Amino acid sequence: MPSSEPRPGLRPQARALHTALLGGRPAAVPRWELFFDNPEIEIYFAGRPARGNFAAQVSLAREIGWGSVRGISWGVRIGARNETASDGTSRYAGGSALTWDDLDRLPQPDVGRIAEEYAANAAIARADGLLVHLFMLHCFHSAATGIGMERLCLMVYDEHELLCEYMRRVEAFNRRALHAVLDTGITPDIAIFDADCAFKTALMVNPHDYRALIFEPTSATADVLHDAGVIMLMHTDGCIDDVYPIWLEMGLAASHGVEAQANDLVDIKSRFGDRMTLIGNFDPVVLATAEPEQIRREATRMVIAGAPGGRYVAAVNTIVGREVPLENYLAFIDAVDRAGRYPEAFEA
Repeated sequence: MPSSEPRPGLRPQARALHTALLGGRPAAVPRWELFFDNPEIEIYFAGRPARGNFAAQVSLAREIGWGSVRGISWGVRIGARNETASDGTSRYAGGSALTWDDLDRLPQPDVGRIAEEYAANAAIARADGLLVHLFMLHCFHSAATGIGMERLCLMVYDEHELLCEYMRRVEAFNRRALHAVLDTGITPDIAIFDADCAFKTALMVNPHDYRALIFEPTSATADVLHDAGVIMLMHTDGCIDDVYPIWLEMGLAASHGVEAQANDLVDIKSRFGDRMTLIGNFDPVVLATAEPEQIRREATRMVIAGAPGGRYVAAVNTIVGREVPLENYLAFIDAVDRAGRYPEAFEA
């Protein structure tokens, strides 16, 4: 299991994030974005766009006040189709039928590349006093996008074993990649499953079926993380009432999203906040379209809902995209930092 004591040499923002993820209460609510693509904001804080430039990503995390930087990401799926949209961009256009023969064409991880890229990035992040995390595509998210939701739902009943085997092979891929990372000798601090599995009102499939599909293969990957002392985190959009209990059985420490349009943070905090750290809840549409003063009010409300007792990290519930004005994100940061200093009202 992860050590409750952060390693020496961490920046204060990294120590605060580590404390919050493991159930403690730092002096103030940490901020952290898992998904970020906004060159204007990146240039403001880091002096240059961060996409594709790891040194710039480290600078951005350091200057904006995040405690961890992504060391590497990976994922495998088969069947997903893209088409050209009216604006000329390539967009996801659904999945494809899955056969047993298709499983034999599932790619294997390039463990040499993964180890080399991760080791180089992790060393830079560690030298800068930051935590380092990794992303991996969870088996359900892989299937939902590779096969397509309608086809996946039919396979739950018509081709259950084929669907289960797909889940097993995706998680076997994740474990091989994860072992390559661990073999570098620089253990990641956090591992994040990109695990979208819910609509705004419920899980994408029946909770019983969801558990039957993902529990055994995901638990095997979770065991590798627990044995290595890596903090286990998952991301999903949508309504998480039936998601969290299943993942908590597998040793989940924290979850990102708590989508504002699908969940009441006060309610989620009351039911799950003593067992896991909640990350997120700020609506990206509000962040992109509202006036700064409204953003300050909404961010303050969010922190007041999530902060009591600790185990909360402020974030946007999905991505901070290019449509977000700089002044709006600065208003968000300012409000979180002002409201998140753990006054007496936030005591457990």
